[in-house]
Amino acid sequence: MNKIEELGLFKEDLEQYQIILDNYEGLSSEDGQTAYELAKMCMIQSDRWNEIAFNASKLGKQYSISKTDLYNWAYHKYRILMTLHEFCRVVYRQCNEDLRNNFRNEI
Repeated sequence: MNKIEELGLFKEDLEQYQIILDNYEGLSSEDGQTAYELAKMCMIQSDRWNEIAFNASKLGKQYSISKTDLYNWAYHKYRILMTLHEFCRVVYRQCNEDLRNNFRNEI
């Protein structure tokens, strides 16, 4: 646990981040609907973490935290969420293509 987490900053954001990670861990390659919903959640949360990283200087002064540490911490979470978003989009697209291909084979 780092100083930012010890201070209890961004508690709600961290809870939502953890929910996304837990949902991602349970994602299967055949679950397109969950992948779609998870991709949307990742995009929304990545925007929030990008905003935190962008305001690192102001927030660092406000909470007496190193601007660089806060930026790196928030940017790391942003990049993870964007990677999860991209992966979920791939899963969703693959499930849709499989569904279309299966439908065409039935005709």
